[in-house]
Amino acid sequence: MVGVFLLLILVQLAPPLIRGGFSGVRNHITRVAIAGVSPERWGTAVLRMYEALSAILLLVCILFLTQRYLARKLASGNETRDRTAR
Repeated sequence: MVGVFLLLILVQLAPPLIRGGFSGVRNHITRVAIAGVSPERWGTAVLRMYEALSAILLLVCILFLTQRYLARKLASGNETRDRTAR
């Protein structure tokens, strides 16, 4: 589910990346962050948007590494079980 969520975020950021490069992505993130927020809170909204995107990216990396670790652990457990069964 986290992967699907990250994929949806990346799909949303793809057109600004193609049209304007990284500055286009930055402008899109800023526009999304300040939508519906009063002008005196725009700075905080943009900062929190970057914090949220960073936290999501960190969570995805941690979940990916954990999944890889557990898959290797389970695969090595099956190999030792197969050897003892022979």
